[in-house]
Amino acid sequence: MAIRRPVTLLLAFAALAAAAPHHAAAQGPLRPTHSISLDLGGYGASGFSTNVYYGAKYNYHFGAGRYFVEAGVGFSSINSRVLETVSRTTLYEDEKLFVYDFAFSYDFDPSGPVPYLTFGVAGVNQGGQSIFGGIVGLGKRLTFGSSPVGIRYDVRDHIYSQTLNNSDPFLTHNIVFTVGAQFYF
Repeated sequence: MAIRRPVTLLLAFAALAAAAPHHAAAQGPLRPTHSISLDLGGYGASGFSTNVYYGAKYNYHFGAGRYFVEAGVGFSSINSRVLETVSRTTLYEDEKLFVYDFAFSYDFDPSGPVPYLTFGVAGVNQGGQSIFGGIVGLGKRLTFGSSPVGIRYDVRDHIYSQTLNNSDPFLTHNIVFTVGAQFYF
C-alpha cells in the first residue's frame, strides 16, 4: 500500500528521536532563529484515502528555541480509489489539494524527547473549494551538534466544517504526517 512507506519513515524517525541524546550539550543549542524545512509524508483526507503529501515550512524561533511561529504550504491529492472503484464517481472535478497554514508551537524540551505542541489556522483548497479551519498537532525537531541541518517530524489535524453535494455541514478531521529536513540559518 502507498501508506506503508511514510508510516515506516515516521516510526523510524520517532525511534531515532527516542534514541538520540537527551541533553543540550549532546545536541547543541538550537542556534539561529530561522529555519526552512522540506517535508514529505501523507495526507489523510477524512472519508477519502491517504495520499502522498509534500511541502515546505518557514520557522522563526524565539525564547531559547522553546517557541516558534511557522508558515507552511503543502500539496497533495484527494484521489480516492475506493470511490472510483465502488461507485465509479468522483466528488470533485479537480483532485488537487493545496494547504497553507500559520502556526504557533511550544517545545517543552527543545533538546529532549518530549514533542512540541502546535496550533494555528489553515486554508485548504480541495477540488477547487477553499475552506478555512484550525490545526492542532505535535512533532519534534532533532539537531545534531553544530550542524545547520536537522530532522523534524509532525503529525497535525486539520479541522474544519465541510459541505458535500449540498449536504448539511459536518466537521472534518484531515490528518497530515510529515518527515523532513530542517535547515537553520
